[in-house]
Amino acid sequence: MDTKPLDIIGIIGFDGVMKNGLRLHPDQEHMIYPMGNKVTIKHIASGEQSFLSGHTNLISAVCVSPCGNFVASGQINHLGFKAMVIIWDYQNRTVKSSYEIHKVRVEDICFTLDSNYLISLGGRDDGNVVIWDVRNNDAMCGSFASNEIAGNTYTITRMNTHGECFLTGGDRTLKVWRIDSKRRKVYGVNVKVGKLRRSINCIVISEKDTDAYCGTSSGDIIKARLNYRSEDEEQAESVMIGCYSKMYKGSKRVNQAKGEVECYAGGVEKLLLLKNERMIVGAGDGTVELIEIMDIDFSKTKFAKLPSTPQIKTHLVENVCGAVTSMLLYKNDFVLVGTALSEIYQIRLSDFDMRLLVTCHNSSIYSIVFPWNYSEIFATAGKNDIRLWRLETQKELLRISVPNFVCSCLCFSHDGRMIISAWNDGIVRAFTPQKGKLIFTIHNAHIKAASAVVITADGKRLISGGCDGQVRIWDIKPDVQRLVSILKEHRGPITSLCISSNNEDLVSSSTDGTCIIWDVIRCARKQVLMGNTMYMAACFSPNSIQILTCGTDRKIAYWETWDASLVREIEGSTSGSLNCIDISPDGQYFVTGSNDCIVKLWEYHTANVTHIGIGHAAIITSCKFSSNGEHVVSVSADGAIIIWKSPFIMARVKTPSIKSKSVTARTAVKPEEPEVKCDDLKLDDLGEHVAGMNQVDETAESVRTTYHGDDQLQPCTRDPAGIPSPICSCVKDKDTTSIKTLNEQNRTEEPLGDCPCAKNMETKSLLNSKRSSGNPTETANSASSSQRRASLQSNKKSLLKSKISTERKSLQ
Repeated sequence: MDTKPLDIIGIIGFDGVMKNGLRLHPDQEHMIYPMGNKVTIKHIASGEQSFLSGHTNLISAVCVSPCGNFVASGQINHLGFKAMVIIWDYQNRTVKSSYEIHKVRVEDICFTLDSNYLISLGGRDDGNVVIWDVRNNDAMCGSFASNEIAGNTYTITRMNTHGECFLTGGDRTLKVWRIDSKRRKVYGVNVKVGKLRRSINCIVISEKDTDAYCGTSSGDIIKARLNYRSEDEEQAESVMIGCYSKMYKGSKRVNQAKGEVECYAGGVEKLLLLKNERMIVGAGDGTVELIEIMDIDFSKTKFAKLPSTPQIKTHLVENVCGAVTSMLLYKNDFVLVGTALSEIYQIRLSDFDMRLLVTCHNSSIYSIVFPWNYSEIFATAGKNDIRLWRLETQKELLRISVPNFVCSCLCFSHDGRMIISAWNDGIVRAFTPQKGKLIFTIHNAHIKAASAVVITADGKRLISGGCDGQVRIWDIKPDVQRLVSILKEHRGPITSLCISSNNEDLVSSSTDGTCIIWDVIRCARKQVLMGNTMYMAACFSPNSIQILTCGTDRKIAYWETWDASLVREIEGSTSGSLNCIDISPDGQYFVTGSNDCIVKLWEYHTANVTHIGIGHAAIITSCKFSSNGEHVVSVSADGAIIIWKSPFIMARVKTPSIKSKSVTARTAVKPEEPEVKCDDLKLDDLGEHVAGMNQVDETAESVRTTYHGDDQLQPCTRDPAGIPSPICSCVKDKDTTSIKTLNEQNRTEEPLGDCPCAKNMETKSLLNSKRSSGNPTETANSASSSQRRASLQSNKKSLLKSKISTERKSLQ
């Protein structure tokens, strides 16, 4: 059967770590940035996305031609292999040409002013500058980017009036280059900087190519005079004019006499030159400043020789909470800023008002889940946070942050009013889906990290799995969460939990090579599925008759729930282990994700691959069908979220009750309910339901909640499994010191006052006294019985003495 490609609806992701990763098309309407091995073209106003596919690994550089007809991108490759550079036709979204000249990595790329040549710079394993003729699709020439005594080159910048000239900068190197198209050569001349040694991160050039400003890793700015006489010739060698640092103001002062200066923390990562001789600086600590370099005469001052002179005056300041990696001027009124935390901000130049445009996970995503019977919103879990997204617009609605911890799994309650999450600190946390408020926490839910969590449809029982190999069943109530049972059959970490449609059976997969079917009602094992693999995921079919499993052996297995017999086993991948599996709501299809970065859609009954999705640049960690079956969402280890269009129309047929060997009378499948629509619900009925998030305005920013430890909630101190404390039950919400003092008082004193506990203890003491006193006949009987016992003992003693005396006499 021929496989077809899955259509991509949208990608939620932005590779903010890459320098100059955010580009703006000359039409001022589209942003261009890489995500994994694809180049994303996004319309700023509508959010509509299109993608350029062709790279085989992570994209490391991207740029747009000044004419707007071409887009170029370079990638990273494995050590010992050459990296590919692709030139795209922007209008047709097709490949125009490509070449593989650089080794391992393409560090930066740039078009010349007339868009006739593409300049590409190799990484530290290559170190060459290559000139590519765009019109003739031919490599013109190349050269080493820096001298032997200098370090690596990091950045390229084209001139604004000289079409065949450009600058390169890096570690102790700054060069002006000129392309000779007739001789097919490129010439580079070093800029004279004297004894100054800096590592240059970025370069901007003035409008008429008179001056160049360079941001350095030490936090200061270098200004160089380029000295161009005509379009293609230099009048004299380029020289450095000065190296500038920030001017002192406020209470923070440094000792100029000792040569101390104030620089930008984290270095100057990006510079943006404005027309009014002002600049915008983006620093490594997230600071974005509107500055101006002042003309100050330091010849008359008697300061020590400073490494940089304090001539930078700050006008406006903002912070984007992450290292600035990209900065662009948008419609002459705004600045688009890309950060290392994979976020894109829009800052208004007039007052530096900031607004978040694009956000995504900046590290691995470990879990994705849809609310039951609701497809418009889904949630993802990763390091530091949980995020809720709107499927249609790919917009973030809610972010719940728990710094320095990893959320490994999450699920929605059946009524959609609670998000339950498992974290690597061994705590299970529950939040509201609209405001992100903490509902409850189960401390020490597992000895090691909590790795999986599910909840029954009635919301009364929660099942969690941990890296200690234990499956724990909890009784969930509003005021307390009680441990019901601990299931200790597994010998390895729990990788997934799935509960059946009747909420009475549970299957757990583990890296120990077993999947166990549990009875949730009796808290006992029913069946064991064993294989020569580390199981990564297991799930029930919608009718709970069969179970699908996948693992590191690259096999997909069908199992019978009734007797744990292996029905079918097929090969799911040829190169990578399978990490996730999910069955469609109608049970006709299932989807898998693996280490080979490929999403596969299968027919359930024939086990044939129908569609393949290629778009991830890292291993796929989780994939899910939407509740209506119209979309498939997959997440990967690089933080990318890809939304695929399901090629089939899912049948929503009511399933009748089935009674067979595998489905008993109590496990009959309920008829399928129609999907919940937000329009069908009234605002008064939504409450904290997840559907209420769909009422949020498109222009509103996402709700953000941060929890440092458990300061937001006073956890229940009652231990259901512990011994009750011998204290007054009327005392509530006391600390440990008060409990100790109360215990000491209870040992020595009787409860006093009007406390009901004191009255109960008084009644108990009265009953005991009555029992001890009794009536006169009972006391007389007890006295006579004691006298009889004493007489019997004396008779026994006399008999023993007589026997001993007779024996002595016989011996004599």
